[in-house]
Amino acid sequence: MTKWFQIFLLLSVIGSSLTGILLVLKKWTRTHFPPLWEYVLWIGVLLVMVVPISVKMPTIQPMLQKHTAFTTPLTSIDMTTTHVAIPFHTIEPHMEEHISITKEVGASLFSWWDLLVLVWITGALGSLGYRLMGYRRWIKQIRKTCVRIDLDAQLPKRLRVYQTKEAVSPMVAGILHPMLILPEEALSESRLQYVLRHELIHYRRGDLLWRWLAVLAMSIHWFQPMVYVAVAQMQEACEISCDWCVVRFMEQEKRDDYMRVILALLATTMSKKQIFTTQMASGKKQLQRRFTMIRNQKPYKKKKIFLSVCVGTMLLGGAWLTGCTLQETYVPKESKTEVATSIAGLAEEGTLLFVGTDNRGMADTIFTYHISEEDGKADILSIPRDTKTAEGQKISSLLVQEDGDAKLIQAVSEITTQPVADYIRMDLTAVETVIDHLGGVTFTVPQDMDYDDDVQNLSIHLRAGEQRLSGKDAVGLLQYRKGYPRRDLSRIEVQQAFLKELFQQKCNPAYLKEIPALLEATKGHVVTNLTMSDMVAYGQKLYDCKQKSIDTVMMDIW
Repeated sequence: MTKWFQIFLLLSVIGSSLTGILLVLKKWTRTHFPPLWEYVLWIGVLLVMVVPISVKMPTIQPMLQKHTAFTTPLTSIDMTTTHVAIPFHTIEPHMEEHISITKEVGASLFSWWDLLVLVWITGALGSLGYRLMGYRRWIKQIRKTCVRIDLDAQLPKRLRVYQTKEAVSPMVAGILHPMLILPEEALSESRLQYVLRHELIHYRRGDLLWRWLAVLAMSIHWFQPMVYVAVAQMQEACEISCDWCVVRFMEQEKRDDYMRVILALLATTMSKKQIFTTQMASGKKQLQRRFTMIRNQKPYKKKKIFLSVCVGTMLLGGAWLTGCTLQETYVPKESKTEVATSIAGLAEEGTLLFVGTDNRGMADTIFTYHISEEDGKADILSIPRDTKTAEGQKISSLLVQEDGDAKLIQAVSEITTQPVADYIRMDLTAVETVIDHLGGVTFTVPQDMDYDDDVQNLSIHLRAGEQRLSGKDAVGLLQYRKGYPRRDLSRIEVQQAFLKELFQQKCNPAYLKEIPALLEATKGHVVTNLTMSDMVAYGQKLYDCKQKSIDTVMMDIW
């Protein structure tokens, strides 16, 4: 929610700046451009402030374009399991052991941003609720006193006409069930034709929708004075542009009659306008400008109309592009961890290290991935989480220490005698999201798995047999470690079997196009130094191994 507040705060600044520019240009634009142009521009200002659309220019990845065109399914891959004894300082794991880790918290639980977000949401909901309740009371009172009438004029089928004493000015209200509300003063034959022309223009061009947009803008940006200025300018431009459409082809005599109708209605107009409606009789301050436009209205040349379109496009397009750029620059992306490129220990060439973390932030699944350039064989080396380093520390506990990523990379490099060039750390949420996004994985669960652990927040309940595992089920399978005959080693065998099925079912160029969506869906839950093109390259290399073999190597624990 903090991200949304920062985005709307940025849009508030952009919209306010655009409002200031239009106010400065107001005198010139009213002289040279038609009133409808001004109305459209003010609607554009409100859209800029309300619609948080940000478009980032995509980076062209030739490799991605090349490989995502393939649709050939991946054939089965014969995988073998080899046990390699590594003489290192490791001990037999104790599965029931729970390590209590205390992590330093870099920020307070409730920051100033959180407080500002709370105030903003409270103000926005309060502002919107106040206006909606006022409109509900008003419409309820109107419906109690109104009487439906039939007019001889040709009106849209959805538009129903009502007469009531509660309305002192003609207006259109309601989006789903639109109704034309007329006071008694508007029903005289000399006035009705002008009233209908005016209100039908409001109805046909959807002015009610823009009035609701104005309410939304004032609710979201309730703290910004310039939004009220923009809404007032939009409402004034709405009425003046409507008058302009009414009198465009009128003779001067009928224009005078039209102005007299507005004056007659103004004499009994309510002092308070209803923002959710269109009201023909506006305030006295707008009257002089409306009458000046009505008397002096003249057709605009095509050159001025073209110029008005160009100027409007430049203003709104410039504001929108500025907003997109500033969102990408100043609105921080949601992230829980630091970028892997800032972590020491990565080599220029070497293996890929994958680490899956549990709910406590400890390393739960560790394996390296390497493809031999000579024969194109892929080697996956699984490392038990309880493997001990030369200093006697469990490798799983390194991540929760200061510079944990760097320490884990160094430890894996020493254990495997292979440098680590690429690094991926992924938490349980990301693993679950990835598998769900790929449509699940069909896998044969080797045994019934029932395990609950409040300390680690585990609740695993799977039945033995072949089944399609969802992301949640797959995470449970990978974390389960109770009742295996060889303890953590048996658990790694199950993990390797799952990886085999994952590669067989999903290692297909047809899935490469899902990488951008997966990166977006797992944002904040993955740390890696790989770019999107790097991931596509890894996937393509793994796919190319289909006619060869993938050796899955598991480290024994001494």
